Amino acid sequence: MCLLKKPKIETECEEIDWIRKIPYALIVEILYLLSIIDAFKATILSKVWQYFWTCINNIIYDNEEYGCSGSMTVHEFISLTDNVLPLLSCSTIKKFSLNFVFGYDYGESYIFVIDKSLEFTVNKKVEDLCQNIRYRIVYMTRNDQAYSLPEVPYSSSSIIKLNCNNCKILEDCVLHWTSLKSLTLESLFIRDEHIKQIMSNCPQLESLNLYEFCGFNRLHMTSPKF
Repeated sequence: MCLLKKPKIETECEEIDWIRKIPYALIVEILYLLSIIDAFKATILSKVWQYFWTCINNIIYDNEEYGCSGSMTVHEFISLTDNVLPLLSCSTIKKFSLNFVFGYDYGESYIFVIDKSLEFTVNKKVEDLCQNIRYRIVYMTRNDQAYSLPEVPYSSSSIIKLNCNNCKILEDCVLHWTSLKSLTLESLFIRDEHIKQIMSNCPQLESLNLYEFCGFNRLHMTSPKF
């Protein structure tokens, strides 16, 4: 008896790169949902993604998200400011949100880097600016130990929404935000003169939120938008 062998059927399974098949518009939308660091890291998924992150105009950096505030995340932020932000190709920045908690030993040495990132975003005509910069020491409340906002954002004509927490406003600055519609100030010292400037130099202001503040004694609102 002769047994017939079943013919061997060879099949080839072609590997499909599904990532490359994602529409470009969807890739950009995905990257918009990530923090700037994660969007930059996502470029390793595919060569197609390599430069898409540079068009991101929504920049969010939160070092508490990584579970620590030590030298690792501080140096990561320095790398972001020096190596990542300058490569962004967008003409304007929609939102820049910075939540940075320092260990006390890392504070003063890296203030200039925060200033640099803020200057970059203001020059890119940021519309929504959120700054929350503080030390991880709950009893540190003296005003001279708070982060001082540099002069750059005080007269920005592009800022529409501003949220400023745990920051110090320079004594001799003039606040003048012609496009500002929403302002939130929290955990800071603000003088009467600055309150007057906000009321008189922000003609578009519609929303003013003050939390845990001190320093001024009078709030006189005349804007018809309130």
